[in-house]
Amino acid sequence: MKSKLATLIPTLLIGLSSSAVFANAVLEKRTIPTPAGVSNEFSTLLEQRGTQSPLNVPVPTTKEEWVKFQTMYDQAGIELAHYALEQTGTTFETKQIGGVDTFLVTPQNIAPEYKDKWLVHIHGGAFVLGGGESAMREAIWVANGLGAQVISIDYRQPPHHAFPAAIDDVVTVWKELIKTQAPESTAIFGTSAGGNLTLASTLKLQELGLPTPGALFAGTPAVDLKETSDTWHTLKGLDPLGQRDGVIQGTFDLYANGEPLDNPLLSPIYAEIESFPPTIFISGTRDLLLSDTVRMHRLLRSADVESHLHVYDGQAHGDYMNGLIVEMPESDDALKELGIFFDKHIN
Repeated sequence: MKSKLATLIPTLLIGLSSSAVFANAVLEKRTIPTPAGVSNEFSTLLEQRGTQSPLNVPVPTTKEEWVKFQTMYDQAGIELAHYALEQTGTTFETKQIGGVDTFLVTPQNIAPEYKDKWLVHIHGGAFVLGGGESAMREAIWVANGLGAQVISIDYRQPPHHAFPAAIDDVVTVWKELIKTQAPESTAIFGTSAGGNLTLASTLKLQELGLPTPGALFAGTPAVDLKETSDTWHTLKGLDPLGQRDGVIQGTFDLYANGEPLDNPLLSPIYAEIESFPPTIFISGTRDLLLSDTVRMHRLLRSADVESHLHVYDGQAHGDYMNGLIVEMPESDDALKELGIFFDKHIN
């Protein structure tokens, strides 16, 4: 049997390129065509993106440089948020909840199932970016798409406030909200760093013995700040996010502020899960964080937690939200899946 297996192995490897080896694969330069089967709208977006360079900027080294970078980066997000508000008829008001800054985002038409409740949103932006009015972008997408009222938390961020300030702010808002709203009828959601904070804040609620949400949506979450998951390598340069090395790693380090990176409140993939709210994940085949998303989904499934994973062809990091600015069937489909999941678990 051993000798037969030995003769079969070379045969199985014949299909491998001579430029690739096992363990540490070296791949030749390739041209990646627009994937078959995506919508015309998304295809156009991909073709336009093909002429753009991935994010590649110098890493700030001082607190002042980080603040300057924040201000510059967030301006485009603020403009996008206001464009989305105008296009959808969504409105917002600012409010402090338990001393935490938030935006109350209200769609033009509130669906009956969301008339008497609020969803809780935690914005992305690599923990350091995406704050202020820029935070509302995903909240507007969900509010308009589901007809839901959304509390978007403008949590404290580095460089002035490192871990665990953001989680503390989420917990504070949550404790206030569940005084008037049943936790099992409420969802927390966020994308990227917001997905991380959605998961980490839920772990913190469990740690404190507080009621947890009836459902979670973690969009392409960063769940491992310690190690670099597979697609950070394999999709490097294909996703406009660029790469982990550089400014993204810089934001992770700034947020962690010296805390061990395998702390589950920083990297939820290292949590020992016994129970957890039903969770829906969304990612894409060109998403740098696809492996992070897949790993977290499998961790929850290994604990018999109801967990759904939706992976869209050709999509890079957070592409499912592009329906906020352009008509895109894939974005509508993501909202449909999100609505079905929430209807089952909190409505």
